[in-house]
Amino acid sequence: MTMQRFISKAPANTMLLGEHSVVYGQPALACALDQWIEIEWQQREDQKVLIFSEIAQHTCDLQQLEIHPKLRFIGLALKHFQSALLQLGHGWELRVLSEFPSTIGLGSSAAVLAATLAGLNQITKSKLSKLELWQIGKEIIVEIQGRGSATDLAASLFGGVVFIQPPTEKQALKIESLPVNMDILLVYSGYKTPTAEVLEIVAQNWKAQPEMLDALYREMGQITQGAYHALTEHNWPVFYHSFEQYQSLMERLGVSDMTLDFLIAQLRACPLVWASKISGSGLGDCVLAIGEVYSKHRPQREKKPLLHECPEPEVVKNYLQLQLPISPIGTHIKNEPVQQA
Repeated sequence: MTMQRFISKAPANTMLLGEHSVVYGQPALACALDQWIEIEWQQREDQKVLIFSEIAQHTCDLQQLEIHPKLRFIGLALKHFQSALLQLGHGWELRVLSEFPSTIGLGSSAAVLAATLAGLNQITKSKLSKLELWQIGKEIIVEIQGRGSATDLAASLFGGVVFIQPPTEKQALKIESLPVNMDILLVYSGYKTPTAEVLEIVAQNWKAQPEMLDALYREMGQITQGAYHALTEHNWPVFYHSFEQYQSLMERLGVSDMTLDFLIAQLRACPLVWASKISGSGLGDCVLAIGEVYSKHRPQREKKPLLHECPEPEVVKNYLQLQLPISPIGTHIKNEPVQQA
């Protein structure tokens, strides 16, 4: 019997613009980053599924497919393809490897889900498009989290800078990957408030002013839409300014705090940083800084860390940080399946 073995890869991701408002139908911009989740797939002779990762290890029968509570994204993806997997008549061993820690905001759950879906698409020869994989993944995210725009999943699947317009009564779904290059610096505040908790805090703080909250989300959407058009038109000053505008709305929403404000102020004072804001839902987690946008027509002029020549670099260096380029490549199979005797 020949045994298949291959690797599926998905890049890390981070939100650029659209936090909070995307949940309510407004557009968002996110990007794939050049750090990777890899899943090694090894065919088995029996019908068992073995999953090995840093957070958990799990063994189950493909027929029953019990889902480990710490591996729900992988488990529900397997569940979706269960019938097709059973028809193949054999099980699989999955080894999940990550180049980045889950503590810093790089969308590890979405990247794992993207790599799992790509691997299952390969195994079952389903020939699903990335958009179809995204739709499956979004259903899984909503099942686990109760809500979610799956913007992070789109970034990991498609690569580059991804614009997403969620489907609404007035808008059709749109996902577009833009070939934009710039360096992204993420600085971790040292603490994190779960997104569901942040959303609940916002809901409580604004429950007496629902119309004003809706107006704020619309304004966020307009800024994100404007940033998208600025990218497509190569209007970099407008693109950079969008981050400052969006950050002011995050502050008005009530999800910035003293630590995040301090870090953003420090980053904005750096000469190689063109924009900075919260990345994620706020009240902790990360702030991001972006360097100058570059392309083949606009070569990168600086090969230096974004913190180079900052007024007080040691202050920011006390925080966990990671600088990465955008990955133009999204989720993919690393190599053709190798047949092993």
